[in-house]
Amino acid sequence: MRVVLTGMSALVLCGCLGRANPDLLRARLREQQEHLVEVERRMETAQADLKRARHDAEQLRAELARSGTQVVAAEYSESLVRASKLQINSLMSGGLNRDDLPGDDALVAYISLVDDDGEVIKLPGAVELTLLDPSLPEPSRQVGQWRFSAEDCRSKWTRGFTGAGYQFTVAIEKPVQHEQLVLNAKLTTADKRIFDASQMVRVAPGEARSQTRGRVAVPPDVPQPLDDINDPPPAPTESAPGSAKLDDPNLPEWDAPAAVPKTGPGIVQESTNWTKDAIPQHR
Repeated sequence: MRVVLTGMSALVLCGCLGRANPDLLRARLREQQEHLVEVERRMETAQADLKRARHDAEQLRAELARSGTQVVAAEYSESLVRASKLQINSLMSGGLNRDDLPGDDALVAYISLVDDDGEVIKLPGAVELTLLDPSLPEPSRQVGQWRFSAEDCRSKWTRGFTGAGYQFTVAIEKPVQHEQLVLNAKLTTADKRIFDASQMVRVAPGEARSQTRGRVAVPPDVPQPLDDINDPPPAPTESAPGSAKLDDPNLPEWDAPAAVPKTGPGIVQESTNWTKDAIPQHR
């Protein structure tokens, strides 16, 4: 590496100086070589200091583990330093209907820790979720609260096309009255750092998803008004046998008995024995 940098420096100096004094060129090359030697010496010192720091950190973790103190794993040390804030994925969080009844009966919360550049960090910790209804009075705003330990969160990690993070699906025990709710999430890391976030989520209440309307029961002999223009007309009521009369003006036309021509016993009605009065007349 030193040879390559020295050669490049020589080319640059040759291009800049052109026909300059050779003694000045040699002096510049010596300065570059001395600078490279100093840089390499500092790099070796830094690497030695880093090696000693890692060794001391491992010894400290071992002593803390022997004393019964919870120790952050070495693979999470860098993540603890990088972690900047907690965020809630609004596209993946909201109400869930699992029983096909009106209204959502579960909540899906998708949270993740990110650094300053927005990169997701996998860092375990204790999680607390709180669902609030801001439209209700202060004492009754809390719809539900759920807590998960760091061990519980390990199985909640997921990664897909929409990103990575912890996904929680919890049951909503209290009936939801409004659609717009507030989800508060708090994550506490092993070193007792606390990250929290809040996000508006949509949860369908029972009234919002109900497709049926209550109807008042009425006796069958009372006509029911039409509820909707698309509702079918009421079915006609049938009269008891023998109760229909031809001269009844209020009798529906579909309930009127057909007129039967009066004939004598054993006489078959046909065109050969029609009388003058029985022949239909054109009017």
